[in-house]
Formats: sequence, C-alpha cells, structure tokens
Amino acid sequence: MTGAAALLALLTACNGTASGSVSADGGSAAPAAGDSTTASGSTGGAKGGSGTGSGTGSTSGSSGTSGSSTSGGSSGSGGSSTSGGSSASGGSVPACQASQLDYSWASGDAAAGAVKGDQQAVVVALTNKSGHTCTLYGFPGVDLVNSGKQWSLQRSGVTPQRVTLANGTAAHFTITYLESDDSDAFSPSTVVITAPNQRTSYDLPWQGGPIVLQDGATHPGTYVGPVGK
Repeated sequence: MTGAAALLALLTACNGTASGSVSADGGSAAPAAGDSTTASGSTGGAKGGSGTGSGTGSTSGSSGTSGSSTSGGSSGSGGSSTSGGSSASGGSVPACQASQLDYSWASGDAAAGAVKGDQQAVVVALTNKSGHTCTLYGFPGVDLVNSGKQWSLQRSGVTPQRVTLANGTAAHFTITYLESDDSDAFSPSTVVITAPNQRTSYDLPWQGGPIVLQDGATHPGTYVGPVGK
C-alpha cells in the first residue's frame, strides 16, 4: 500500500504538472496578450505621447492628432482667410457714397483719353467731398440719354482695382464712344452716372459728339471703363 500510495501521489503530481503545464500555456498566452497590449500602448504613445494600455494610448494618440489638426486648420486657413477677406474689402476704410462725390468732366492731363480711328474718349472725375478717406471699386453705371432714347453702356474687359481717395482727391473713369457723322446718329444730351455699388445717380450734360447707335451689339464700340486714379 505504501508503494501504491506513492504511485498515486506520483500520478497526482504528474497530473498537477500537466495541469500546471496547461496553466503555463495559458500564462504564456497572458504575457503574449500583455506584450500585445504593451505594443499597442506603445503605438498610441507614438501617436499621442505615452499610454500604458491600448485604450489609453489610442485615446491619447487620437487626442494629440486631433489637437494638432484643429490648431493647424484654425490658425492656417481660418485666420489667414479672415485676414485676407478684411484686406480685400478695404479694411476699415468705408466706401464712397453717392452723396459724398462731386461729378464733373475731367480736364487737362486727366481728360487725355486714347483715340483709335473713329473711337473717341471722354473722362469723368469723381471727387471725394466726404471730409474723410473713402474707397471706390468697380464700374460705374452709365446711361446716355436724349429725348427719345436711353442707352445703358456695356463695361470694358478691364479688371477693376480698388481706389482709395483722400478727401478732396478724385478718381476717374473713361467713356469710350464710336463717333458718327451720319445724320441719323445717336446724339445724347445727358449722361446719367451711378457711382460703383450705389443706387443714386447724377446727371452731366454730354460733351462728346454724335455716336453710332449699337445698343443691340454684343461688342459695341461704345463702352465704359472701371474707376481708377
């Protein structure tokens, strides 16, 4: 019986070892999972600082990435775009209102317009009388009018530039027209001028000659240019 008991004890010990061996395999798997967790945490740490576990590392990494992206977008595109928009709109300098301008035919060097064949040019001056600096940008509205006809002129293809006017200074725009010596030519009596981005108009007596009427033409020889210095 002593031998049998010893044998039984030996078998029990072996079974325990086998069970322990299974447990060791499971234990082996646990450290492997632990290694995997550590690796995952390390990856998270690489993305966003440090992390002891997959969740912490991943969250920290995600937070770091998001923070960097948001900060870059906000400071790069948002701020720059806002600043550009403010600059493009003239900043704090207001637009010249129709009532703040004097309208007249330019004289001297300012009135020197290009003449090409039968095309002539007259120049209108818009003088700032507001008492402060203001800006003009774009094309004026120009209608040539006589007792029986009103012709709204087309714009030229010139790109407008913003003009900043100190008080008492003037901007100019050119009316180019195709002159005619025909008896049935269009002879305006008045020019109706609307400053850029305004609705109130001002009348000037026409000082040019008779014009070839091309109010239905796609590219007429009579047109208006943008305001400029």
